[in-house]
This record gives sequence, C-alpha cells and structure tokens, in this order.
Amino acid sequence: MKKILKYLSSPYPLFYQRWKVALISCGIVFFILLLFQPFGISAISHNKLGILLGYMVVTGLFLCIPVYLLPFLFPDFYEDERWTVGKHLLNNLFIFFFIAVGLWLYSDWIFGWGLRWDIFCSFLASTVVVGIFPTAFFVMLNRNRFLASHLQEAMEMNQYLQKAESIPNCNRMENGKEYIVFSGGTKESFELIASDLLYVEAEGNYVKIVYRKNEKCTQKMLRATMKQVEEVSRPFSYIVKSHRAFLVNLCAVSKVSGNSQGYRLFLYDCEDSIPVSRAYSKEVKMLIEKMNNR
Repeated sequence: MKKILKYLSSPYPLFYQRWKVALISCGIVFFILLLFQPFGISAISHNKLGILLGYMVVTGLFLCIPVYLLPFLFPDFYEDERWTVGKHLLNNLFIFFFIAVGLWLYSDWIFGWGLRWDIFCSFLASTVVVGIFPTAFFVMLNRNRFLASHLQEAMEMNQYLQKAESIPNCNRMENGKEYIVFSGGTKESFELIASDLLYVEAEGNYVKIVYRKNEKCTQKMLRATMKQVEEVSRPFSYIVKSHRAFLVNLCAVSKVSGNSQGYRLFLYDCEDSIPVSRAYSKEVKMLIEKMNNR
C-alpha cells in the first residue's frame, strides 16, 4: 500500500498542449463509435457519419471543462510543480465523467431516450472501461520516458558544472562585479553586487530577493513585480528566468536534479532548490553548458 501511495504522489508533468488532449480524445471517441457502433448507432440508416461527427464535436466541447475551465477555477490544484500521478489519474476520471455527460445529452437529443440515469451510468461505465487501461498504460510510459530524459539531461549539466574551474565565481562572467539595483512601486530600493544574487521569487505583490552575505544565504522582501526585476537583471546574462515566479543566478548553481516534471537547480550557500519549468528548460540548459564550457 505504501508503494502505491508513493507512486501516486510522485511528480508527473501537467498537460503539455491541452488542445492535443482534447483532439486525441475526440478522435478516440469517434473511431470507437465508428468501429463498434454501440448505443443503437448500428441501427441508424441515414446520416450516420454526421451523427458520429456530432459525438466527436460534443466530446470536444465537454472536454473544455476539465481541460480548460477547472484549471482556471482551481489553479492551486492544477499547479504544475505540485502535479502528481495521483492528480493526473483523478483528472482523467473528471475527463471520463464530462465525456459521458456530453454523450448522454447528445444521445438524448438524437434518439429521444430521455435523461434517464441508467443510460447515463451506461455511458459512464463504457467511457471508463474503454479509457482506464490506455490511460494507466500511458501514465506509466510517459512518467518513465520523461524521468529518463530529464535525468540524462541533468547528468549532462552536472558534468559541465563539475568541469568549471572556479565555482562559485561569477567574476569570470561579464559585469560580474557590477551592482544591481532592485526597485518597485515604492521609494524603497535594494542594491547588491550582481554576482552575490542567488535567486528572486515572486510572492504576491512582493519579490523575495535571496543573496549571499558573508557566505550565508540571506533574503530581502521588496514590493515590486517580476517584470521590474527582469528589466534590471537584463544586462547580466547569467541571471535568467527559470520559471514564471523565479529568476536565478546560473553562476550560483552547484547541482541539477531531474524528475518526470523537469529540473531543479541547487545553489551554493543555499538550501532552497529552484524549479525550472518546461518553457525555460532549453535556455537554462544551454546557458549552463555554455557558461561552464569556457
């Protein structure tokens, strides 16, 4: 039981491209109905193809609820960094449920069966039976595939980090000894040597600036936006965005770890690890390899 719970709580990548989830699901529904023709479809003698295409369209419309609407209404539940195998399987049950609702309503409109619960349960059972096994298979396949890929790339980045001659030393980078000044919507500002910066994290209307001071990790809260922080960091090529809520000093990276979701960066003199989202992973990897291959 503990192994099952551990597996369900393991990281898993959220939707890469949501429209693909909807498109593939629509195609599966269409071809299954075309092949097996259940629910009285085999008895239809006219406009069968049009009715089947209608099932596909309805599937796509109702899929927008779990694929687009629910993540919008419950962003904390659908947080990319906290997405797990268990959440992914639960979300697939939501998908099965809404597909069944759509097929049930459309069938009543086409065949006039009435909104009977026994018919809905039949649609739901059929949807789950057809979908559960390929879903479980692809969850395991994708998790292992992404995990292997990210572990390999993390290992490659660690090899570049180990080859660096002077770590952690940003003085070898351009502007390494220059100062960076953070300011926001108030008169308050914060100045430090750019190479001492570890990372910046957005926290509501504030940013948390984490930096090295006397070989220790120190932090400062400043009322500012991530966009303002990005603007003042632009001249320093080694300070980059790794996530929508994080800006990181790549010269301070000591190690990279990988899981099925992506990467995490570990920094010198700091216990925190920094997430790298898919949108920034290629740039981060390229810069780490470029910086430490000089």
